[in-house]
Amino acid sequence: MPSTLPSRNRSSPAVLVLAALAGPVLGALTLFGAGLLPWWIGRLFTDASAGWCAVVILVGLWASTRLRAWQVPAAGALALLSAVVCYYAVAVALTVGPVALLDPAAWLFPAWLWLLAACVAGPLLTAAGAWIRHARRSRRLVGLGLLGGVFLADALLPVLDWLHFRLTAPEVPPPSSPAPMYAGAAVAVLLGAALVLVVARELGDRPRALAAMVPAGLLWYAGVWAVNTAMFMAGTGRLG
Repeated sequence: MPSTLPSRNRSSPAVLVLAALAGPVLGALTLFGAGLLPWWIGRLFTDASAGWCAVVILVGLWASTRLRAWQVPAAGALALLSAVVCYYAVAVALTVGPVALLDPAAWLFPAWLWLLAACVAGPLLTAAGAWIRHARRSRRLVGLGLLGGVFLADALLPVLDWLHFRLTAPEVPPPSSPAPMYAGAAVAVLLGAALVLVVARELGDRPRALAAMVPAGLLWYAGVWAVNTAMFMAGTGRLG
C-alpha cells in the first residue's frame, strides 16, 4: 500500500498553508503575549528577533519532510512576511484604531525594510531548519549553529552597542546600570544553547553545534546590525 505521509515528492497544500500561517500567529502573539510572558522570554520576541527566527527555523525543520524542496524556503518567506504585516496591523489597530488599517500604505511604510529582510531571512532560516535533519553532518551543524546563533546575535547587539557608546562618549554618564542588559544577554545565550541541545539528535552533534553557534551568531549579528543601521538611517526605527 502506498504511503499516505506527505513527502518532498508529494506535498500537501495544507502543510504549506500551515507553515505560512505561523507568521500571523507569531506576529499577533508577539504583541498580545508581551505583557504575559516573563521578561527574559518576552524580550526575545519584542525587543529582539531571536524568538521569531527560532520559530521560523523550527518551521523549516517541521516542513522539510512534508514539502518539496523549493516550497520550504517559500514557506519561510511567507511566514516572516505575514508575521511583519500582522505585527504592524495589530499594533496600529490597538494604538490608532481598526479604521487606520484601511490605509495599508501608511502603516506598512515603516516596515518596508523589515518586509525586504523577511524575503531574504525567511528562506535562509527555513533552509537552515531543513538541514538540521540532513544526512551530512556539516549541514546539520549549519542548521543547529544558526538555531543557537540567532540567540547569540541578539545577546551581542545591546552589549556591543553599549560598549561602543562607552568608548565613543565616555564623558556621558550611562543612563542606567548595565547589569540587567548583561543578565538578559546571558539568558539569551543559555536559551539558544539549550534549544540546540534539545533539537540535536545525532551522536556527536551537540558539542560541535554549540561551537558552531559562535560563527553563525557573528554572521547573523552582522546582518541584523546592518538592517538596524539601515532602518535608523532611513528614519523608520526598529521593529517594536
